[in-house]
Amino acid sequence: MNDLLERIKNNNQDLKLSEIEGLLNLLLTTTPITNQELVTLSGIPKETLRQFKKTISDLLEKTDENILALSAKGQEELKKIDPKPYKWTIYSSDVERQKELGKVVEIKNKYDINPQRQYDQFLATPESCFSKAKVVEEKGVLEGKSIALLGDDDLVSVTLGILSLNFKNITVFDIDSSVLSSVKVASEKLGLKNVDTVLYDVRKELHKKYLGKFDVVIFDPPYTKSGVTIFLERAVELLGNVSGFEGKYIFMNFGNSFKSPEKILKVQEIINRFGLVIEDKIEKFARYTGAESIGNASSLYILKANKFTHPIDINFERESFYTYEKEKEEKFPFVDHVVLKVYGVEKGLLISKGRLMGAMEKFCKFHRLKVVEKTATVFSGGGMTVTFVLANSNLVVHSWPELSALHMDLITCSPIYKKETLASSVTEIFGTRKVETLYLE
Repeated sequence: MNDLLERIKNNNQDLKLSEIEGLLNLLLTTTPITNQELVTLSGIPKETLRQFKKTISDLLEKTDENILALSAKGQEELKKIDPKPYKWTIYSSDVERQKELGKVVEIKNKYDINPQRQYDQFLATPESCFSKAKVVEEKGVLEGKSIALLGDDDLVSVTLGILSLNFKNITVFDIDSSVLSSVKVASEKLGLKNVDTVLYDVRKELHKKYLGKFDVVIFDPPYTKSGVTIFLERAVELLGNVSGFEGKYIFMNFGNSFKSPEKILKVQEIINRFGLVIEDKIEKFARYTGAESIGNASSLYILKANKFTHPIDINFERESFYTYEKEKEEKFPFVDHVVLKVYGVEKGLLISKGRLMGAMEKFCKFHRLKVVEKTATVFSGGGMTVTFVLANSNLVVHSWPELSALHMDLITCSPIYKKETLASSVTEIFGTRKVETLYLE
């Protein structure tokens, strides 16, 4: 590795080497460049770019702090390296469709709204609006379909009309009346038929006449846990039941800094709760203005609804919905919750109350779980449910002798002693190496 690249990498551990080369390539080919432009082109959060800029300060001209310009020395050094460009997103716009893109730019310039912070509105670039509509078209889920948009400050509904007139109908649900007005006026000017608007707050229940009436739902929610959950809930309700293999689709944008992967894991968990399949995910798909903390970028989740997709019970009265709202402190107590599925257990152990309870006592002793009370229920088929009430919660075990299987559910209100060895202690005590462990919140 080149000495300069090595120095930059050592001081920017959050960036991959290929991303560092990509940033240097942008500087070399687009100098000077503003901080805002660099954020938008790369999708890298502004705090990460601030550190990067500090690292290469010796290669930059001393100019306005909002502008990066290579000095003569900087240009010379980078030309020696010849940094490779980086593909910041897997998805590329179709350059052959510049005519349609030009129409989108014209529409955005003419009918774009003033973003309202109270609704977490950060407007996407015309290219991103075009790409949002185009990827729906490319998925083959536009022709003859009923499309719903939950919020449309980017005028994606109008862009869909520019791309194709073969959809059945489009309905835009939005809390902002100015957005609905822009959609109406733009649709009329372009001669788009079957584009309807509904003034609607997604936190309220949908009117029953809309339930199950759509094939595709598109949205860009507030990037909070409750925001994603409530928008997905409404999307699933709009789609209704799904039969067959064709499925129905949800196109969801979600943005966050790559330095907070726990938010991505939370989003994946929420998607799983609805029984939706992540058919595709395109990183840094859309670009925005004013959202520098997440790199002015969001990823596109293409979710396929199927026969297992279902709404869930939600109640977020105490949680923030928009990103600017202060998160209220949760008062729920600490809980360690682990589920273990154990296979290949000797049948004799599973049908003997004494042996099974003895094994559970060994497990509790190893993990320092104080047993307060024990109960066992034996079923006619030979299986048992054994409950140990613990000083700090409980352990419940159910056995299936006919399948040589055991299910263990452990809940404690204090950290489990040697939690990392749960699977190994179970394999040793129950005489099998076939154990699945699931840690729950």
